[in-house]
Amino acid sequence: MPKITLGYWDIRALAESIRTILEYCGADYEDKRYQLRGEPPNIDRSDWFDVKFKLGLDFPNLPYLIDGDVKMTQQWAILKYVARKFGNLVPKTEEETRRCDMAQEVSKDIWSGFHRVIFDFANHEASKKTFLEETLPKILEAMEAFLQNSDWMAGSTLTYVDFEICERLDVLTEMKSDCLDKYPNVKKYKERFFALDKVAAYRRSERFKEYPIIVHIAKWGYKKEN
Repeated sequence: MPKITLGYWDIRALAESIRTILEYCGADYEDKRYQLRGEPPNIDRSDWFDVKFKLGLDFPNLPYLIDGDVKMTQQWAILKYVARKFGNLVPKTEEETRRCDMAQEVSKDIWSGFHRVIFDFANHEASKKTFLEETLPKILEAMEAFLQNSDWMAGSTLTYVDFEICERLDVLTEMKSDCLDKYPNVKKYKERFFALDKVAAYRRSERFKEYPIIVHIAKWGYKKEN
C-alpha cells in the first residue's frame, strides 16, 4: 500500500497542483478521487460525506493528505508539507519567502475570480467577459513585471508556489487560449514549468486527467469545449 493518500473530488481544481508536486518528487501515493453525482438541488456527496469524519482529520475537508501519522487538510498547507518533505522546493532566503507569500495570494485572487465566473449561473457570459478582459489582465500585467528577471516566482528557485500558479495559468489558457499572448514573461514561465522532465512525464501519463477541471454543475470546465 502506498504510504501517502491524497483525497479530493475527481477533478483538477484544488488538488492538481498537489498531484503534480507529488509526481515531481517521485512520491509513492494513492490518488483517492471521490465522486459527486446528481443535479441541483439533489447533489449526492455521499461518496465523501460517508468517510469525512472517519479519517481522523483535524479540519475534515477536501483536499486531504494522509502520510502515516500525518493527517492534514487545506491545499497550501499540503503543498508546503510535500515541498519540505520530499525536495528542495521551499524558498531559501527571506526575499524568496516574501515573493512566495505574495505569489500565493495572487494565486488565490486568480482562483476566486475564476470560481465566481464558473458558478455565476445567471450572468456567466458577462462575468466571463469581465474576468478575462478586465480583471485577469491587471493580474497578468503585474506578474509580467514580477517575472522580468526571474525564472520562478521565488526568483531563481523552483518552489511549491510554481506548481499552483502554473496550474492556474494552464486552466486559464484552456478557458481562453490566447490569454497569455501579451505577456511573454508569463507565457515563458508557464512553458518552462511544464517542460520540466518530471512534470512533462506526468502530463503524458495516464495518471493525468486534463478534464474535468471542475465539477459537472459548473458553467465551464467539466468537458473540453470544441
